[in-house]
Amino acid sequence: MSIFATGTEIVETVRIAKMIETHGEQFLERVYTADEIEYCVQTADAPGHFATRWAAKEAVMKALQCRRRGVRWNEIEIIVRSGSKHEIVLSGNALQCASENEIERLHLSVSACRTHAVAHVIAES
Repeated sequence: MSIFATGTEIVETVRIAKMIETHGEQFLERVYTADEIEYCVQTADAPGHFATRWAAKEAVMKALQCRRRGVRWNEIEIIVRSGSKHEIVLSGNALQCASENEIERLHLSVSACRTHAVAHVIAES
């Protein structure tokens, strides 16, 4: 396998909190899956968890190199498995784009503090 592309994103938590406050459910449903919304709202720091997923989704978009192919935000899902390991699940146009680019695996690393969230994705082909 070889590296196809990488993507990195950093976002201010307050920016995502303001988007949620301003646009509410419309924003949440456009960007996040139902499972992501359910997970984030159950945490003590929902804006921080939403920001982490935003950064991860943006990093995935960059690594997939599919911006102009109609990939929607909620076709990229960030799930947590076995403790704190974040994983990427693609569907729809995002999955099709990954397949067309012969991407076999996506590696995700995320980190967050009170004010920012950052994500880095490596796409292998």
